Amino acid sequence: MSATFSLGRSILAAAFILGASAALAWLAPDYISAEWSQRLLGALLGAVVVAYSNAIPKILTARARAASSPAADQAARRFAGWSLVLGGLGYMGASLFAPIGMASLVGAGLLGTGLLLAVLRCLGVGASGSRT
Repeated sequence: MSATFSLGRSILAAAFILGASAALAWLAPDYISAEWSQRLLGALLGAVVVAYSNAIPKILTARARAASSPAADQAARRFAGWSLVLGGLGYMGASLFAPIGMASLVGAGLLGTGLLLAVLRCLGVGASGSRT
């Protein structure tokens, strides 16, 4: 039952993204400028990252138990979730406010940094001291 529910939610999310993208493409020439269409699409994609940032740490496989305690594992998952949320918000902000020529690059840099931090923390690389 839960797999069906998860699949249904994923299909609904994909339909929403495709519908919003189609609406922006349809509105672009007459009602909003091409620049704002591109900015809003970037903000939508950042919002998708933020929405999935809650689910992603929950589905990560457990790291090696010899290397960490359950509390450290939970802390790493929490850190990964927050890193992805902040990366998604950075992508949204860059899409909306950065100069249009640089918006994708700045947004991708911010999102990539959040993703890299999440991966490094989950792998236990670069963690200093205690991981609580």
